[in-house]
Amino acid sequence: MIRAYLSASDGTIECQVAPQRFREILLDEQAVLWVDIEGPEDDEIELLLEVFDLHPLTVEDCIMPNVRPKIEDFERYVFVVLQGIQRVDGNLKPVELDICLGRNFLITVRSETIRSVDEDCSRVEKKSPIFRRGADFLFYSLTDSLIDSYFPILDEVEAQVDELETKLLHNSTEQTVRELLGVYQDLMLLRRTLSPHRELLSRLNRGDLPFIKPTNAIYFRDIYDHLLRMGDLVDACREVTTMSLEAHATLVSNRLNENMKTMTAIATLTLPLIIITGIYGMNFSEHPELGPHWIYHTMSLGLLGAIPIMFFLFRRFRWL
Repeated sequence: MIRAYLSASDGTIECQVAPQRFREILLDEQAVLWVDIEGPEDDEIELLLEVFDLHPLTVEDCIMPNVRPKIEDFERYVFVVLQGIQRVDGNLKPVELDICLGRNFLITVRSETIRSVDEDCSRVEKKSPIFRRGADFLFYSLTDSLIDSYFPILDEVEAQVDELETKLLHNSTEQTVRELLGVYQDLMLLRRTLSPHRELLSRLNRGDLPFIKPTNAIYFRDIYDHLLRMGDLVDACREVTTMSLEAHATLVSNRLNENMKTMTAIATLTLPLIIITGIYGMNFSEHPELGPHWIYHTMSLGLLGAIPIMFFLFRRFRWL
């Protein structure tokens, strides 16, 4: 699906521009053309190669998914790959947005629906002034919307981390640990998608790229600040998650040690009974119990009395 928007030299905004007019529009340096392609087909690919004269490697990156965020300079345009994040069926999923910025045109290519881009399309259709400020400012608006789409996801993950941390330390279950591990995987995915954008945004806000006016380059500094704040939040949540898992492992280990300590103490307290009765259970030619009956009762009382004596000694030496 292809959608095209035109900001003419007289300031009017036109929606649903026909592809047959693209060559004519590109000749007008005062006009701005935005072409948004979702799920590119053969016709759209041919359009990118012939009308906009994009490099075949650029078109290949637009078609092939999972390209790392990057920025490349070409003679007629700047190629930028961005990644957003969306929650699909309860799981986080990165979404790729490929952008080609020229002197008077902007091309966005995506393989699936991206809500932030659709919102910018709606703003342009409502005659938003962002389109009249040039292709580079429209590029800033798209980048800002895509990066800001991380904030709701981060707020949700942070709330999950706080809730699971409390549950894990007070009433930990296997399900709680499994959920916390799932949140940790989400944090690692967020870190992998956010980190590559730092270098990209750092270069954009320097103002030394072609097709980006210095007056508009400063706006990318705001996006870079948002990105740094997001990175700090992800790192903080990741540290809390790691510490919670380590604390849970320590509690489980301490609980196991206490159980082993109790079982060892019980086994030690009953050790005299086992030794002495084991000796008396051996075959002797002369068995002591065959003599006077008071010997049997004395030995039984001695065995039972050994338990509290040993218990007292264990407590005194703080072994229990």
